[in-house]
Order: sequence, then structure tokens, then C-alpha cells
Amino acid sequence: MKKHFIAAFAIAMPLTSALAADKPAPELEKYNRTGQYETCLTSHRIRETRILNDKQILVTMIGGDAYLAEPKSCPGLSKGLALSYDATIDQLCNTTIIHLLDTSSPVPARGSCGIERFEKLEKKQ
Repeated sequence: MKKHFIAAFAIAMPLTSALAADKPAPELEKYNRTGQYETCLTSHRIRETRILNDKQILVTMIGGDAYLAEPKSCPGLSKGLALSYDATIDQLCNTTIIHLLDTSSPVPARGSCGIERFEKLEKKQ
């Protein structure tokens, strides 16, 4: 009997994790997704970049605009990390490599990846 319980539990855990991963990040509840995309954002207009989870990055701009980035392959993307990128051309683009940093670690580098596009978000009324 114990073996069946453990097996059922082992099967239920991945399903529960998958369902939780599909829930939108709470920070996105105040926005509607527009389906309109940009390939570049002007760096000096970026107020904040916030990693929401292992799949999404919220970029808020001076003036209130917001964009959602969902990198297709970004191993190591995690809510507790910071982002770094080279802004010498004053743009964050789909060709820009972002670096993941753990600022609390003596070895802060946690990987790198690219962002394919930025979806414009619209504030809910």
C-alpha cells in the first residue's frame, strides 16, 4: 500500500508544479497583454527590470509604459537574480545578451541569454 501512495505522490507533484508554472505572475495582474511587440527599448527610459519567474521579465519605463519579455531559453532565470547588459548604444534589443547575477554571492555570474522581443503591456482600467 505504501508503494502505491509514493508512486501516486511522485506523479502528482510534477502536475502540480506544471499548473503553478502556468499561473501568471501576480505583478502582471494589473496589465493586459496587447500582442504588440518591440525588438528594442531605449535604455535611458527604462525605470526597472524585474525578473518575475523563470520565464518572464517585466520592464517598466519612465512615463509608465511596461513591456514583458519571455526569453525562450534562459536557463538560470530566477526571481532572486539581477540583470546586467551592455547599454553603450542606449538600447536593450533582441540582439543584446543579458547576464544573470546573484549579487549576494561571491561568484555573482549565473548565466547569460537573449531576449527575442518585448510585448507591450496595457494597464487595466
